[in-house]
Amino acid sequence: MAQKPKNQAVFLELDGVLTKEPRLTSDQHVRYYRGALESMARIDTDRFQLFIATNRTDLALGQLKEREFKRFCERFQQDLIDHDIKLSKFYSCPFHPKGKVKFRKESVFRKPAPGMYKIAQQEFDLNLARCWVVGHTTTDILAGLRGGLGTILVNTGEAGKDGAYKVEPHFEETDITAAITRINQFE
Repeated sequence: MAQKPKNQAVFLELDGVLTKEPRLTSDQHVRYYRGALESMARIDTDRFQLFIATNRTDLALGQLKEREFKRFCERFQQDLIDHDIKLSKFYSCPFHPKGKVKFRKESVFRKPAPGMYKIAQQEFDLNLARCWVVGHTTTDILAGLRGGLGTILVNTGEAGKDGAYKVEPHFEETDITAAITRINQFE
């Protein structure tokens, strides 16, 4: 009989949890929520792999240009390197049923489907029952619940008031700092 994988992970939504918006400031910086980078640095990457898992409705609907988001992601990832934060992978889903041209389609990777977590499970041999999702929308929480992960809703960004779904997260915390503290205490 095959053993269950033991690998754990933390999946973070990008904007609304870590960043205030997916655009660079005029001086080419990312606008983070207070304590976001410091909190990410407190994740024990010997125990938890770290992932970003984000829907990109703004790309799908043409509200954000691909090159603008690419520059944002490059700066974001450089900030992680500068803070010695090891990111295992950055997952994003730019597809939406009402998206523009190449982005118009259904996708199993679009939350609330758990596709991003399932692909990470396969790629990184994760035990999703031992993993966490930190999100700011009911869509984030529902995706985590559908994937069998622990869920934490933070009161930044939409703070669960998006009204898309009626869900109960496992925990609700004020921000990313409190969410990471909860994960570290729980584990």
